[in-house]
Amino acid sequence: MTSLDLGRRVLRIGPRSRPVLLVDARSVALCAGLWGAIVVLGVFAVCSGSAAIAPMEALAALAGRGDEYTSMVVLEWRAPRILLAVLLGACLAMSGAIFQNLTGNPLGSPDVIGFQTGSYTGAIVVMLILGGGSTATMAGALAGGVTTAFVVFFLSAKRGAVRGVRLIIVGIAVSAMLASVNVWILLTATVEDAIMASLWGAGNLSGVSWATFLAALGGSAVFVGGALALSRPMRVMRIGTPFATALGQNVRAIQVAAIVVGVGLTALATATVGPISFIALAAPQIARRLARSDGLALGPTAAVGSLLLLLADVIAQRIHPDSPLPVGIVTVSIGGLYFLWLLLREGKRR
Repeated sequence: MTSLDLGRRVLRIGPRSRPVLLVDARSVALCAGLWGAIVVLGVFAVCSGSAAIAPMEALAALAGRGDEYTSMVVLEWRAPRILLAVLLGACLAMSGAIFQNLTGNPLGSPDVIGFQTGSYTGAIVVMLILGGGSTATMAGALAGGVTTAFVVFFLSAKRGAVRGVRLIIVGIAVSAMLASVNVWILLTATVEDAIMASLWGAGNLSGVSWATFLAALGGSAVFVGGALALSRPMRVMRIGTPFATALGQNVRAIQVAAIVVGVGLTALATATVGPISFIALAAPQIARRLARSDGLALGPTAAVGSLLLLLADVIAQRIHPDSPLPVGIVTVSIGGLYFLWLLLREGKRR
């Protein structure tokens, strides 16, 4: 039996006495609305642009009945790019939610505390110094992000605990040092390789193929599954380490697993299209305010992240059609204003 408790806004799935699953009804409605907006924006992205295509023509191409030109534009150019933006937006947003929950601070996202920069460092080391391919680059991004994460957590730990502000300060310092290493690597590379790595480093969804999307989908499935498995224990940890330990939680193991999963989600996006800022920082906070939740809220967070990255990519392609911008430039521009607002807001609380 399925019933809706409007007073508590809880959707019970299963018998009333022992429901199989309890879901917040507001989160369900929010996710439905957000994914509806994503579908509408995706249709707009498919049909508009330098090659305008009527909705019925796009639908025919998706059904395999379009002409050669329309099918090429819709199926080969636009569809994989839109789907990848949706997928990576969700990955970045979930990563941000994990780290913000882990640090207890809205500034504790992977692009602020250096994990994304570490992933970029690992990727360009493999790409420019070791000459690795796409799979090796993804492995290098994961290794760089995980290494950076553990270095930041080790340097910011005090008496076995990590304080949010201390971690953010250490993360910013490590990120600055890694950024200088990245610049040095680019300066010592050949001009062609440096230009290619710089364009990739701006966060670029251009040239995305179905192979790229399927590889990212396969890699993300592992980390998204890990994030879902960690959702419940991380919510328990929000009441405090002593209480979580008393309830039988292995706090240290959960923290290590959360770091690996969070960095893996970020590293996957970085290795696929380059570093994209702002999404991991803003999406969890927007989702929490919309869902009125103080927990991870992974469903709404993923939907908000997908919508934000897809919207940023639509803007990047259409703000100057003759010379489209990398999506990372748009997200950084918007994210700078959000970051300033968040810093001022946090400063007033102290």
